[in-house]
Amino acid sequence: MSQITEMLDSVRNTDKYSEHANLLRYIGNIILKTNGVSRTDLECIVRFSVDEMRRLLTVIPTVTEYKKKDEIFNYEDKLLMLYTVAGKKSDCATDDDIQVIKELVKLVAAECTIETAVDELFKQSAVAKADINKVIEIVKPITDEYRRGKFLQGLNEYKDGIKKFEPEAKTLLAEYLAGEAERLIPIAQPNSDEMVALEYLADVCKHCITDRLLDLLERAMQSCTDNVRYYSLGTLLDNDRTVTESAVRPLAEDLEYAELTYSLLCKYGKQALFPTELNDAEYLAKSDMVCWLVYPTELGKKPDDIQLLGIAKVKKETYYVFKYKSDSENLSDDCLNQWLIGWSSPDGGTFSNFDLLRDYEKKTVEKTVKHIAKKLIK
Repeated sequence: MSQITEMLDSVRNTDKYSEHANLLRYIGNIILKTNGVSRTDLECIVRFSVDEMRRLLTVIPTVTEYKKKDEIFNYEDKLLMLYTVAGKKSDCATDDDIQVIKELVKLVAAECTIETAVDELFKQSAVAKADINKVIEIVKPITDEYRRGKFLQGLNEYKDGIKKFEPEAKTLLAEYLAGEAERLIPIAQPNSDEMVALEYLADVCKHCITDRLLDLLERAMQSCTDNVRYYSLGTLLDNDRTVTESAVRPLAEDLEYAELTYSLLCKYGKQALFPTELNDAEYLAKSDMVCWLVYPTELGKKPDDIQLLGIAKVKKETYYVFKYKSDSENLSDDCLNQWLIGWSSPDGGTFSNFDLLRDYEKKTVEKTVKHIAKKLIK
């Protein structure tokens, strides 16, 4: 049994759709980037893909939570990719395969009403009031917060296209966004779906701004989570609204947002709003490091602990070298809860390859930092 066949057998009949979608993408990349996949394996991949797509035809209608369905749709997308690349190289597609694919694509399209409506909306050369109203009327009855947020997510993805909206269409969109903000901002303990919706809203509303929306963003700066505060801050500064130091302070005290906030304030000449005691090169470098680590492709979360090891000079550039620990599922077993190495520089040279500190430690901290700089920082 080949390695690819073993991987496919571990995925078959999965309910861990997000995790295994990534594995399918990995297999697809192997096929695309190499010519070493045997015809037997290619045919096995094609049959696996069709079997799984046929199974999804019966699974999807039974799932009630849209977030779970969305994971399945992502898995379905990777199955189609896998079938396409393997089928093209093996030339073993059948008419039955095509029929299964057609049925599944039709089923998914019927489920993704909001996503489809948004895609169609932004394909137009100009968007009238009636066009955006049609999409809003699809969204209004939906109570599943995750699914409802797909509209805001779609607007965010296509935000540059909002310039195609006619004035009345843009006004109607602004009214909808303000209504959603008024609904979501007062929630005392928003769940993750509500927080994500507000984040998208705070970011996208800059493209159809009104005084009502700006007033609501000022409220968001006082009561919402830091991700929402950050996007609200940018829109408020961009529209010359007054922002107080007390409103900025929570962002400055959050390592994930401190450096981003300081840079944003500098852009508008408002750096005086950043708390003086936090306006420190080491603190901002640590924030930049944390901001990098929270990316989904890195730790995907804040480190559990992060400390400065020392400062290194490489090619006349200053690097702040940190050690950090995490229990992120993105880490290999030997890196879990171990001291790892990362570094940040004011010129954007922030990086970590999850190297273990113990592999680079010397007798003194100073020698350790110098060794890290010589071996890892380019």
